[in-house]
Amino acid sequence: MIQNLQLIRDHAQLREMGSPLKYNILKELINAPATCQQLATLFGCSKQKMHYNLTQMLSQGLLRIEDEQNGNNKEVYYRATARSYVLDFAIGLETKEKILDNRRIIGSILQQKYHIDLDQIAAKLIDDSLKLTKGMNLLISTGKFNLPLVEKLLLEAGRRGIYTTLLYQDLDQLKARAEQYSLSAFQADYENFNRKLREADVYLNLNSESRNVEITDPEKFKIRSRMLEKGRRIIKEKQIRLAMMPSLLYDTLSDQAIESEVQFWNALDIDYQLLSDKTIAMCERFVNKDVVEIVGNSASFLFNIDSIWGECGSFGEGKFQSPIINLPGGEILIIPKQGTMQGKIIGDRAFALGEEITRPVVEIANNEIASFSAETNQQQLAKAIEMGGKDGRKVALICLGTNDNIRGGDIDIALKHKSNGFMSVYWGSNREVGGSIAGNIEWFIEIENPQLNFK
Repeated sequence: MIQNLQLIRDHAQLREMGSPLKYNILKELINAPATCQQLATLFGCSKQKMHYNLTQMLSQGLLRIEDEQNGNNKEVYYRATARSYVLDFAIGLETKEKILDNRRIIGSILQQKYHIDLDQIAAKLIDDSLKLTKGMNLLISTGKFNLPLVEKLLLEAGRRGIYTTLLYQDLDQLKARAEQYSLSAFQADYENFNRKLREADVYLNLNSESRNVEITDPEKFKIRSRMLEKGRRIIKEKQIRLAMMPSLLYDTLSDQAIESEVQFWNALDIDYQLLSDKTIAMCERFVNKDVVEIVGNSASFLFNIDSIWGECGSFGEGKFQSPIINLPGGEILIIPKQGTMQGKIIGDRAFALGEEITRPVVEIANNEIASFSAETNQQQLAKAIEMGGKDGRKVALICLGTNDNIRGGDIDIALKHKSNGFMSVYWGSNREVGGSIAGNIEWFIEIENPQLNFK
């Protein structure tokens, strides 16, 4: 018999109920028992997917098999174990207002189920990646999503006597700046940032939300370009170490979000010296090569190398060391020599202006886009190219992933393209690594498992 009340006491149960599909399955099975096939039909998914979810919920004691409905031994009927489920606040993962704290639940799941030590990872970033020491100044720019990492970094920096300045701009603020700020307020915001930048030894940009914010006002475009150029000069003059992280954390309890977050922290939990050694060794393969050719089902193009950098996720002194790092690190950055890149790129996917584009096809002539098409969202490619300005058609970088800690799966695209075996062709700016291309919009095409030939 179904019981009236069940207390939710542990983190695994909380995670199960954090999935919208599982939550709706539970609500349905409170009302009446049902088979796997009936539920699959009701929720519009495959029987295999439904069976997987039901098995997980059974293992956590949220469902049971209805014996009286299973007399013919052909169909298994599932039923909720209770009519009502109540969170037991004794587990200590609620806010002061007794509201479920998703962030604390996620942190607890990471540490207890996956044994991920968030404090240790933050310490490793401070010491081995950013290489900060006592008395240095760290400037962090962030929005809401990456605050969990920022909180850990602030704690570890404070323990080491490192001064920190935090600039917070969430997605709503970034959109307001792009759409509602006056030109003078828009410029003042950048000027304030550049003043703080002058005082920093290391600048860590975690404001990845900006990749989903579009600036349509041409005057604001001009101001941003001018202010960013001023920032580049400050970084060069003051020899400020620049670190960025294009990936995002998400404050939800879905299976997808948990999987992505596990990947996120695992990608940061790396041996930076080992990653550096591997990345630099791969850079050596390209030295003294006249022509690099990419062949296979996904692409057929070639180029000469102008310069090559190792983005190792940490700052070092090697000859290939990139002047900027993109956490978690693990890429070879190649600037193609002007006028040498020719051929066709048939990518697995592209990402532009916050949208995914499937099966992009781009014809390249003399390093520039001659023509393009895509199965979906072709208009996003056209828009990114147009908004890119005079360099909007010019290839800025060709990147090869080297990070073995990043696996496939449903993870942030900014992490996936650093995975060993991925190639990304970038449009935008390469001036941060000594190039001359200054496109206004950054977008890229991903190619999985490319074949490289040297001539």
